[in-house]
Amino acid sequence: MDIETISEKYQLNSEEYKVLEYMDEHRLELKDMGIRDLAKATFVSPSFIVKICKKMKLSGYSELVFLIADSPRVPTNSENDLKVRSYAKQFSQLLNKHRDSMIMILGSGYSQNLANYMSEYFNVHGFRCTANSHLQMLRRDKDALIIIISNSGETKRLAELCIQGEENQQDIIAFVGDPNSTIAKHSALAISSDTFKPTSFNSYYPQLFFGLTLVYFELLMSNFLSK
Repeated sequence: MDIETISEKYQLNSEEYKVLEYMDEHRLELKDMGIRDLAKATFVSPSFIVKICKKMKLSGYSELVFLIADSPRVPTNSENDLKVRSYAKQFSQLLNKHRDSMIMILGSGYSQNLANYMSEYFNVHGFRCTANSHLQMLRRDKDALIIIISNSGETKRLAELCIQGEENQQDIIAFVGDPNSTIAKHSALAISSDTFKPTSFNSYYPQLFFGLTLVYFELLMSNFLSK
C-alpha cells in the first residue's frame, strides 16, 4: 500500500501517518492484532484509530486492517511480475547508488512521453530528474544516471549518447524492445520487453512496447520504494 498517497488523499497528520506506517510494516501480524494492541504498539488510544477510520471513510477498524493487510506491496502472480523480478535487484542497486545524482531520461518520438512520465514520477519521490537532453551531463565529470527508452534499441542519436555515456563510465539503464540491440549491449542494465520485430514498422502492428515499458517501470519502482 502507498501510505504517502493515502495520507495525502485523506489529509492525515503525522501521528495518523505513523499508525498506518506501522500497520503497513507489520501487515503479516495485523489480522491477529486487535485495535487495543495496535493502539498500545503505536502509543495512541483506540479512539484515535477509530477517528483515522472515519477520516478515511471506512466502516471501522476491521475494514482498515483488511485494506492494509490484503494490499500487496508489489503486484504478484503475473507473467510481467515474474519477468521484472529478474531486473529488480540491479535496478534497485543503481537507484540507491544514484540517490543523490541527477537522473537524465532520454527518449524520442512516442518514447518521449514515457520519459516525461518517468521524470515526474522520480521527482515526486525525491529524486532529481529531467527528461530533457542536457548533453553537458554526459561529460565524464558528471555523476548522472542515464535512462534510455527505445523500442528498436537502435535509435541513432540515442545509441550514440548511450555509447558516449558508457565510454564516460556512467551507469545506463535502458528500456528496449530488443535485448540484442546496440543500446541494450552498451547499458549497465537492459530491461527488454522483447516486443521489437521488423514488422513493428507496419501501421497495423500493435505497439506493445510502450505499455509494457510503463508496466515494468511501475513494478520496478514499486519494488524499490517498498524496501
